[in-house]
Amino acid sequence: MERPTSTNLDDVRKQAEFDRHMSFARVNRMRGDYGQAAESVRLALQVKPDDAEALEFAADILAARGELQKASEIYKSLFEANPARTSAEQKFARLTIQIAEGARQQGLLKEMAENPAKSQAARGARSPLYAALLSSAPGFGQIYCGQFVKGVVICITVLVSWFFFRLLAPDVSFYAPDARLGMFAKNMSPMALVFALIAFFVHLYAIVDAPVYAYKLKENETKNGSEPE
Repeated sequence: MERPTSTNLDDVRKQAEFDRHMSFARVNRMRGDYGQAAESVRLALQVKPDDAEALEFAADILAARGELQKASEIYKSLFEANPARTSAEQKFARLTIQIAEGARQQGLLKEMAENPAKSQAARGARSPLYAALLSSAPGFGQIYCGQFVKGVVICITVLVSWFFFRLLAPDVSFYAPDARLGMFAKNMSPMALVFALIAFFVHLYAIVDAPVYAYKLKENETKNGSEPE
């Protein structure tokens, strides 16, 4: 019977150590512990630096952690060294598309930050009629036109103003037969009147502003022009 040589024993020990680290790496990846999985595969690669399985696993971990460029480079080197390794080629293709899409989105965000006028025009035209109709609910016309913050502020202002008005003048009715302007003002406190006027004029502003802004958006779409005032 042939006795094992020291070289064979060393190879067996290395393979056992490699398998142990890769086993830990797989378990940690299943647990979602990508940090520990990356450390385990790093130790495995110290034992067998050129092992394709470990290299592809390391690239998988990098991709899962968002390091797409590094992962892509490893996948590319693997399938270039071994064209039969289709898994690495497919992963490289997917990452290439993902990286390109990420770059495109970053470019769009940068363009929007540097040229807000163009991004405003890109929203497309809005119907002034719809904007006016939606403004029956305060702020909704502005939201329809893309002015989300402005619309929310208008809506909250009107609702809060009416809330304080009803709180301060609970007995005032808008529909009473004697609810003429003089009687209306006489039957409420000055603060209640202030809140009623705030709610009324802010809502009126919203009704006028939304269709005007929608009209400007419509004009700017054809001009490829500037931000509506």
